[in-house]
Amino acid sequence: MNRIFILVLALVWFVFEAEAQTVFSKKLKTGKEQTVVFYGSSAAVNRSNRFWVDQLQQKLDKRFPGKVNFYNCSKSGIGSFWATENFKDSVLSRKPDLLIFGFSENDAVLRFNNWPWYSGRCAEYMIDHLREQNKDATIILYILSEHPLGSAAETRPEIAAFNTSCREAAAKKKVILLDFSVTFNEVYDKLGEEGLKQYQRDGILPTRKAADEVLVPELWKAIFGKK
Repeated sequence: MNRIFILVLALVWFVFEAEAQTVFSKKLKTGKEQTVVFYGSSAAVNRSNRFWVDQLQQKLDKRFPGKVNFYNCSKSGIGSFWATENFKDSVLSRKPDLLIFGFSENDAVLRFNNWPWYSGRCAEYMIDHLREQNKDATIILYILSEHPLGSAAETRPEIAAFNTSCREAAAKKKVILLDFSVTFNEVYDKLGEEGLKQYQRDGILPTRKAADEVLVPELWKAIFGKK
């Protein structure tokens, strides 16, 4: 199937999902306790990068005090190989009602010797296994970057293709796709490298500004809808 067509389908599905409240949000609003698992790599766990994860947790705790169990099970320096191998212990063991995950920015690193289709195939594996455990789980697959800078770009020459495989997986499995790379590419086009670095230091790792203006607002919208 034409990849541009797949991308359009993914974006249409994202718009549909973002306008609707998720099962996770509906249950929270009725007072049911819910569990969130955040599952990513360096951008989600290192102290200098994880502003968006911490802010999301704080915002959920403030809005729904005592109702959200939040686990950041991310790990630095890994990709989908580690994520799938450790999915049972890291994710399924916590029985998430909401899974937020993404690994394509690391899957694209040359030293991992992955093919571009690998990110999407592994994403499908994780989606399927969570749905076997909880058919009503809300799942968000995110893409952080398509314009790495400097050495980050040199080690990820095919990142766009890895991201495409994730877009295809999101469309196929009908999960929410949060493609942050679209916004950050617009920043790059308008403001260049120095402008992008305000949001992503190397074109990948997010700053507090990125968390405040892009990542957390878009996550919140995807979870709770536009209303």
